[in-house]
Amino acid sequence: MEPLTFPSPSGMRHSTGKRIRFSRITDPVTGHMFIVPMDHSVTLGPLGPASHTASFVRLLADAGAGAVVLHRGRVRHVDPAVFASLGLVVHLSAGTELSLDRDAKVLVSGVDDAMRLGADAVSVHVNVGSDTEARQLADFAAVSRECETVGMPLLAMMYARGRERPAPTPSGDIAHLASIATDLGADIVKVDYPGSPEALAAVAATCPIPLCVAGGGRLAADDDVVDFARTLLASGAGGLCFGRNVFEAADPLAVATGLARLVRGDAEPHAVRPAHPQLELA
Repeated sequence: MEPLTFPSPSGMRHSTGKRIRFSRITDPVTGHMFIVPMDHSVTLGPLGPASHTASFVRLLADAGAGAVVLHRGRVRHVDPAVFASLGLVVHLSAGTELSLDRDAKVLVSGVDDAMRLGADAVSVHVNVGSDTEARQLADFAAVSRECETVGMPLLAMMYARGRERPAPTPSGDIAHLASIATDLGADIVKVDYPGSPEALAAVAATCPIPLCVAGGGRLAADDDVVDFARTLLASGAGGLCFGRNVFEAADPLAVATGLARLVRGDAEPHAVRPAHPQLELA
């Protein structure tokens, strides 16, 4: 019998716990990831009725997504059985649109909380260029050290945001963000799309850890979401971190299924299944 092996990206060679957890959110063949952030409810407010998270997370599991990002309190409103086939990333950072400083982020949970919930990874959000950059980087470093101690993979969501920051972010700055995440101990980094396949390939070439690209603002059509994801993976992205382009899609199940198939490297055309019967959208 062949020995059981797990993906071993740079930085995980000496942590069995990290390697095992990482394998739960990574496709075993392609090494790619499909992560759906749903931490927006702290920042923006409710994503739907009270039952929305439970039903939507079930939809993601049915579609074959790799993992979902939730805050620790929201996890308690999801059937734990769902996570038998779907990875759980517990988000540790928070900030709101109601704040006078919308770029501020603070830690509102810890790695120990995530461990108790059975998480496969944790995530932190850092806005480089914000007035509180120093605090956010210090929080990132503290979480990274704790993740190393307990064997928990760390996803760093890195953005260049602040009152003096240009928009969109130059591709050179996105490469810098990925470098910061690598140097401070992240195992996965999420960044914005740098604007072109060539620019993304250049950023990916500088980054030794898996580079997940954010889906960004809502695209016009569901087919555009899958086409965009195909471009990202072909240009060197290690994974997809698509939130609103999944949960705000006209047919979320079809989009999530299409993205999951791309990440698996399944070239066969996917059949669009009917909308999830238990899904309740706002």
